[in-house]
Parts: sequence; structure tokens; C-alpha cells
Amino acid sequence: MQYLQELFAQKTPYLQWLEQQETELDGQYGKRIFRIPFSSCTDSVAYAGEHSAESVCLFVKEGGTLSAYAEQMVSEVFSRKDDVVLVYADEDYRGSLETLYGIADDTFASIGHPCTGAADYRGAPWFKPEFSPDTLASFFYVGSIFAVRADVVWELIGAYRDKDREPPDIYELVYHVFMDALRDKRGSVVHIPKVLYTNDKLDSAYQTWHSDKIRTWNASAPSGDLVSVIIPSKDNARVLEKCLVSLIKYTCYPSYEVIVVDNGSIPEQKMWITDVIESLKKEKDGLVIQYFYQEMEFNFSAMCNMGAHIANGRYLLFLNDDIEVMDREGGKWLGYMMQYAEKSHVGAVGAKLYYPPDEKNSGCYRIQHAGITNMGIGPAHKLGGMADEGCLYHGHNTETYDMLAVTAACMLIRRSVFEEAGGFDPAFPVAYNDVALCFSLYQKGYFNVQVNDAVLIHHESLSRGQDTSPEKARRLNNEKRRLYERYPALRAKDPFYSPNLVQWKKDAAYYTEYQYACDKAVQPQCPSDADRDAVFQKYGLRSRLNQKWRMAGKLYDRLTGYHLLMARIDSIEEEEGIVTINGWFVRRNQDNARGTAKIWLINDREDLPVVYAFDMLPKLREDVAALFAGDGNSVLRGGTKNAALSGIQLRFNKDGLQPGNYRVGILTDKKQLLYTAHSDGCPVYIKVV
Repeated sequence: MQYLQELFAQKTPYLQWLEQQETELDGQYGKRIFRIPFSSCTDSVAYAGEHSAESVCLFVKEGGTLSAYAEQMVSEVFSRKDDVVLVYADEDYRGSLETLYGIADDTFASIGHPCTGAADYRGAPWFKPEFSPDTLASFFYVGSIFAVRADVVWELIGAYRDKDREPPDIYELVYHVFMDALRDKRGSVVHIPKVLYTNDKLDSAYQTWHSDKIRTWNASAPSGDLVSVIIPSKDNARVLEKCLVSLIKYTCYPSYEVIVVDNGSIPEQKMWITDVIESLKKEKDGLVIQYFYQEMEFNFSAMCNMGAHIANGRYLLFLNDDIEVMDREGGKWLGYMMQYAEKSHVGAVGAKLYYPPDEKNSGCYRIQHAGITNMGIGPAHKLGGMADEGCLYHGHNTETYDMLAVTAACMLIRRSVFEEAGGFDPAFPVAYNDVALCFSLYQKGYFNVQVNDAVLIHHESLSRGQDTSPEKARRLNNEKRRLYERYPALRAKDPFYSPNLVQWKKDAAYYTEYQYACDKAVQPQCPSDADRDAVFQKYGLRSRLNQKWRMAGKLYDRLTGYHLLMARIDSIEEEEGIVTINGWFVRRNQDNARGTAKIWLINDREDLPVVYAFDMLPKLREDVAALFAGDGNSVLRGGTKNAALSGIQLRFNKDGLQPGNYRVGILTDKKQLLYTAHSDGCPVYIKVV
């Protein structure tokens, strides 16, 4: 029973997280709520209640269930700030275990879960971004539950009547509020990062809330202003040639120039580049390509700034030399980006980038970049490595999204905005220069936009190689540290990425924080002197017996159960002083659903060692259970049971530890100390300097 309950929690983490979240909800009514049902964002607004700022229209989609806490939460937000005009919240879906989790509905029938046997489990949460005007211009991301101040609703209805127009629809109402908040700073739009609505249908919210009308409303032809395409390059003539040829061949935008900034190619490469440029000029009448050559240390920021200085365009497109323009949609990719770059509230505009196709893709491209998310681990390419198939998490691969940052591998920006931000910061010569620029734009009030209709291939890092060597890894970490020193308010913060989503893994897969309880770095505990000394006395006795009297040591181990304990560490990772330990610990011929254990860090000293203790959380490891499947035939203790719950997961901050070389051990609930080893049998140490 205990095993099944823990297994249920491991396999349905969202349900456990949701239960915890709902116990924390506690709001107070402060505004009068008028609930208004609707079926689609194209429904007309029908409201005949009070027309004052003291009342609120709560729009709720039909075919779903409103949380018992929803009205209180919404009312509280409106009461807390007088300038709030619109509030929206997260939502999820209801279905069977089979549908949501791929688990037979009767699997956990014996544990008596209240949902067992019914199709009312919840999952597939839609965690929405904060205020995102460009996302709204792409699809109705506000979704199934939102509230608008009643006087604002009535004001818009009156404006339509004065013009002898039909009442506005749901999308027009929300769009009006968003644009007022954006342009005139009239009121604020608030996102409640809690699940307050459950959809009873398991269809895609993206499909439900997409409207052709939205695209029609927000589509506009680009102005045709001159775009300066700035390409930094060195000793990369073959790759650069491919970039230039594809750019010219598959770009239908009518007005652009190309500026190649070379920081010191060897003579042979320089001659090759010169010949390519002259050949392209002859093939295409009116083509303008400038070749700027200056020997200097590689500094991507400085090279881009040089290109911007000599550029003639009102718009600047920064393009890596290992970018290849694709033959699709008649070459409209730059036009799609210009539609957003021309908006006064937009800062930088990015494109969707693919990895080059390979045999494993089978005709499907893998995503290299769909915007940059600023997570706990730092800036990360959204959806990196995922196949671009279907709709990935509510259109993050298909729709236009406001993002905190986009990559300079393909970045479009107005010259005036670029100069206002001070250009690229030369303090970031290799990495995070684009992120730093986007952070600066965000803090100045601009929105950076990821346009997924613009698609190119990125032969990533062909120019400078991958950051895999220890030296390059150190440089990358140093530049990341410098980034957050410049922008401390944005450390582990991204208004366009929900705090309910995973922070310490790449967001290629979306999970709630409950599944990865180790996402949050835990604080060490200091065992009492008595507990520490008692453990080491027992362990010291065991060690002496094993060393001097082998038979006595074996007998001691068998009597105390030491020979039944096994532990392995799969990996130890460190990022910005945060250590992550992954592994497993098995009690052989025992029930691993029972008992507790702690991870100890033991300073390698002759005198009284410094010891830190951490609670160890269960982690589902069905691969480990397979290793001990043969123990089930043991007569002595009934076999090794429930080894699937033997996973070790731990995250902690090294900064709080005293310097030293720490051996990693596991302390069982019977005060037995077991030192861990790597899969190769070597002892596990963690160094703190």
C-alpha cells in the first residue's frame, strides 16, 4: 500500500502539486463578481450589470469547471490594486488516468484515491505567460477564464454603439484592453499563476482559441524600409558563401544591403570571400554588399557594433555566417519579422532556427532555437532539440510569442532602438551578448518577439566551435555570472515563463516543480555532536573488523545488514555553485518503500570531521528495479521489493559549506553509514574551496 501510494505520487506529480497549491489559496471578496459564460473568443460581449469600477465581469468558458477559489482570487487582485483592468489565470484538463498519464485506470484502485475509477483526474496544465501583447496578436492565449472591470466593458460597448456597430466580441474586448495598457499605460493586466479553471474536454487549447480573425486583424504588409544585414565572419569562407547564396536566393523582401565584418581572415580566405561577393554582385543587379576587414581579437559584440556603425539601413538584421535561409513560403521570412520590428513597442525580433537535417530526422527538423527562456539554470533555447511536429505546448513552435530574449544568430531590430540600448556590450565577447541586449531592451519597456513563421537553418557554432572544453566552459560560466551581475533583477526570473514550470532542466519538456522537488536547492543540516560521534564509532568498529579480521567483519556486516546496502552515484553536476547529485540507494532483500535515509557530506579530516546532512527524496527509478529483479527469490528476507523508489536526487548550494574535500555517504534510519561510489566503483567526493 505504501509503495503504491508513493508510486502514484511519482507517476502523477501534477495531482500532488495541485493538491498542495489549492490548500494555499485563500482570497477575500472585495469586488462584486458578475459571471458571464462564453463559448468562443468570437462570441459577442453581452453584459447588462452594474457599470462601476466596484464590479467585475468574470468571463468563464462553457464546458469547464471553475475552481472554488477562483472568484475570491480574482476579486482580491482587483481590490489590491486600483489600476487593474484585466485578470487571467492558468487552466488544466480533466480526463482518465489512461488519457492523461498512460496508466490503466484500475492500477491504483487499492489505495483508495478519490478519483479512482472515474475520468476526473487532472493534468495537461496550461501555464501562461505574463502580459504579452504580441502573443495575443497571434492567438487568444488569455484562454478560458479572465475578468475585466465592468466600467471598461461598458465603455467599449458604448463606443461600438456610438458608431452604429455590432457589440464587440470577446477577442476585441481583450485586445482593446491590452492595447490601452500597452500604448497609454492605462491600467494593468495581471496574470494569476494558479490553476483556476478545468476544461472538461481534452482538446488542444491552442486549437480552441485560435481564430483566423486574429491573424487577419494583426497582419500588415512591411513598409519596405532598408534592412542592413550584418554578418560577422572569419576564416569561414565556405560557410559564409552558403549563407550569402541562400540569403539572396530565398529572400523576397525588396530592400536590403549586406555587410560582412571580417576580424582577420587569412589571405586565402579573404580572397575567396572577395571573389564570392563580386560574383554575387554580377548575378544580381543592384545588390549591395560591403566587405569590412579589420584584424582584431574575436569579439562578436564589437564586430556587430562595427557593422551597425557603417550600415545605411533603418533596420539592422544580425545574422551568423553559419545561417542558411530555407526555400519556403516564397522567401517571406524577413517580411514576417519586419511586421513586428516596425511596431513601436517591439525591441528585438527573432526567428525559429533548425538544426541541419540528418538521417535520424527522417524529414522532420529539430528545433535549435524558438526564443530564449531565462530559467534557474540560466538562459536556455526554448524547445531546443525537439522535433518541430504538431503543436508544442500551446503553439510555442508555431505562433508568435513575446520572449525575454532571442538569439543574435538571427535578430532584427530598429536602429534607433539598438542605439538607445547602447548596442551590444563588448564585455560579452562570445556568449550572452544577445541576452544582455534583450535584457536591456526589456528593462527599457520594449517587448522582444519570437516569430516562428520565419524559419532558417543554423549550423550552430561552426564559426567558433562548441563550448565543450573546460576552458570554454569556464568562460561561459564567467560570462553568465557577469550577465546577472549587470541584471540582478532578472536572475532566475522570466515574465514569459511560468514559475510553475521546471527551472533546473531545459524546457524541452514541461513539468510542474513537484515532479522535480530537487529543483529547489535545499539547506544543509548539521547533525548533533552526539549523533555524529555515535555513527562514526559504529562505522569505525566496522572498518577495523573488516581490515583485521575478515570473518569477524563479514559476520558484523551480516548481523547489522551492511552487506544488504548498495548505492551508486550516476552524476554530480555543478552550475553557479549549485550541486546536483543523481543516483540510487537500494536496501537489498528489504522493502524500499519503507524507511528513510539522509545524504551526508563528510569532511575528509583526521580529527572531528565537519558533517552536513540532507534529506533524501524518493525518485522513481524503474531501471534500478530491473537490476534487482532476481532478488525476489530470496528465502531469507522475501526479496528486494519496490526498488523502483530507490532514486537519489539532491540539490544544494556549496556557498554555505566550509572549505574541504567531502566524501559522500548515506546514513540509514538504523544509523548505518554507507559511503557511495560512482558506477565505476570509485569513491564520490565533492570539493568545496
